[in-house]
Formats: sequence, C-alpha cells, structure tokens
Amino acid sequence: MATPSPSLFRKHIALPQQHGSWALWLGPYVIGIGVGGAFKIELLWLTLASLGGFLLLQPLTVLIKVIAKRKPKTDLAPSLFWSILYSLLALISLYRLLITDHYYILFLALAALPVLVWQLILVMRREERGQMGIEIVGSGVLALAAPAAYWIAKDGMNLTGWLLWILCWIQSAGAIVYIYLRLEHRRLTEMPNAQDRSVMAKRALLYNTFNVVAVIALVAFGYIPTLVVVPFIAMLLEVIYGSLLKPGIGAKPVLIGVRQVVITVIFVALMILTYR
Repeated sequence: MATPSPSLFRKHIALPQQHGSWALWLGPYVIGIGVGGAFKIELLWLTLASLGGFLLLQPLTVLIKVIAKRKPKTDLAPSLFWSILYSLLALISLYRLLITDHYYILFLALAALPVLVWQLILVMRREERGQMGIEIVGSGVLALAAPAAYWIAKDGMNLTGWLLWILCWIQSAGAIVYIYLRLEHRRLTEMPNAQDRSVMAKRALLYNTFNVVAVIALVAFGYIPTLVVVPFIAMLLEVIYGSLLKPGIGAKPVLIGVRQVVITVIFVALMILTYR
C-alpha cells in the first residue's frame, strides 16, 4: 500500500476547495478598491491581511477534522503549518495597518471571529455540509473587504463604506441562494413543470427581489447612485432565467461555478462603473 506523501504542500489543505468562495472575497475587495479610486501602499498590507484570513479557514478546518478523527494523522503537520503561516501573514499585515492609524481594520477583523468559531464547531459536529445560513453569514464577513479597501483609499471611515458592505453582502446572499437552487436543478433528470419550478425558485426569487427593492429604496433616499440598481436588476433577471425559463437540469458543477464567476465579474464591473 502506498504511503501518503510527507510534503507539507497539499492542495486540499493549503487552498480553499470551494472555488466560489474566491469570488465572495475578491468581488467585494475589488469593488472597494475600484470605488475608492486611489491606490495607497496600505492596500498591499490589507491584501495580505485579508488573504491570510481568507486562506486560514481551509487548514483550520482540516486541523479540526484531524482532531475529530475525520482525517488521517498525516494531515496534522500540513494543517498546522498552513494555519500558522496564514495566521502570521494576517497578523503581521494587520499590525502594519494598525501602526498607520487604520485602527478600524481591527474591528472588522474581530467581526470575523464568531463566524469562524461557529464554522469550526459545525465541522467538529460533522454538520458543516449544506449549511446555507452559515454561508450567507460568512459572505457578510467576506464582504467587509469592500469597506476596508474603500476606507483605506479614502483615509478614513464613512457611510459609503458601510453601504458598499451592505450592497456586497445582499448580492452575495442572493447569489448563494441561487447557487443552491442551481445545484438542486443539476440533480434532476427531467424538466419540472412550471408550478414545480416556481416552488423550487421561491427563495432565490424572494432574496433577489428584496435586493432590488432595497437598492431602489437606498436610491430614493439619496444614499447611493441611481444606476447601482442596474447590476441588481441584472442579477434578478439571471435568477428568473436560470430558475424559471431554463434551469440547468443535469448541469456539471464546474459549469455552474464558471457561470457564477462570470456573473460576479459582471456585477463587480457594473458596481464600479455606476459609482465612478
């Protein structure tokens, strides 16, 4: 019997296995930078800090699985190595931001801790799979990258940063619910009738309709530019098309992932354009 490689670099430990999570982190981050419109050297430290925090979840999850005897002991050393490495990357970069008076970044980082603990508890209990709620809450944590990047570009906290966080979070939540629907579609072998499609799509349609209504309300009160409603309407139209008109029956997961990446790229580009 072949023995596992002793190498510390194992892709399933060092890098997130849920490719959609990259979009949930990078999308808000790029929006924050793009809307901020100014490059500051501190953004490099923010990139490293947020990247370290983002990558940390995967080796920590494997480490908890080793402790819970869900993974072999051969995964212990690599998971410890990457957990320590990513923690140091995040902490050193966070320190560099704090000494340049970007103290608010610390509060944003602390907001992620309860969600991280919640996720690891679910892993310990073998209950982490299919937990849409924790994914939606987690996307809210990842969306904090938007105000962090924007505030650094603008040299301080302001209301616009919080609004960017809200916009990114509700978009991510709507996207997560839609992805769960698409994954449900792929397990089907034949096209459901119109009524069944409507029932299946109810949650995704409600989330994304709420997003459009909320954005229109923010526009009406003058908090955000009028055209910000465009990417949210585009997202709602995609949900209507992909849930009611042409569900992806039997679609491969990789195609669902690629489609969502394209949707995220379009959303990010439209958000930046409407603000700029």
